[in-house]
Amino acid sequence: MKLKPKKEELLKKLYDVNNEYYYKVMDGEAVHDSIGNDFKHLHRALGYVPNKVIKEWTKEMKKEIKIWN
Repeated sequence: MKLKPKKEELLKKLYDVNNEYYYKVMDGEAVHDSIGNDFKHLHRALGYVPNKVIKEWTKEMKKEIKIWN
């Protein structure tokens, strides 16, 4: 499935924030699949998630990272 450039950009941003969350908040300790180890499957699944939801997830994770810093 070929994703639109805007969706690709949002998924890249979410992935970067997810990695930062993993190392700063979770101290590198995996809880469920917080780091997204199944990236290929996660990437395909997120292709069906609306952009506004991805933006909301990213914003929430950034808030939590701020709290922990």
